[in-house]
Amino acid sequence: MKKGVLITIIGIVIIGISYFGIEMFDFAKGVNEGAKKIKIELERKPITKLTELKNGRWINTIDSLAGIEIKNGKWIMFYKGMETDSSDLYDFKIRKEYKKELGTEHKPFEYLTITNDSDTLEYSILEYSNELLSLSYIPRGNTLNYKPEK
Repeated sequence: MKKGVLITIIGIVIIGISYFGIEMFDFAKGVNEGAKKIKIELERKPITKLTELKNGRWINTIDSLAGIEIKNGKWIMFYKGMETDSSDLYDFKIRKEYKKELGTEHKPFEYLTITNDSDTLEYSILEYSNELLSLSYIPRGNTLNYKPEK
């Protein structure tokens, strides 16, 4: 009798260990599939660096007296012949967002937000190179183009 009980207990223990082993295998398999999905997402959406605006002066392509200066992390609006005051001095921040349309993801858009004590202005960065800074003013959709000051 004792031998039969002992064999039954050993059988139950073996069945329990087998069951938990199979469950752990299935769990590990799910974790592996989840990791593969994350890897695929990262491959589709590569991490790109934000645009870094360098110090310099940029002149508006339409009004050659208007411009901006980027200096030590500040955005300064100026108009030649006029004195610049504190309301022309802004802090700026760039962020990137992905836009979805009809279930597909498109390339990221970069946004420039400039702020000071009295104002916040939002732009979309259309182009930034050594030859052109092109911004779209979000509320109106108009484009502002700047060339580097020579």
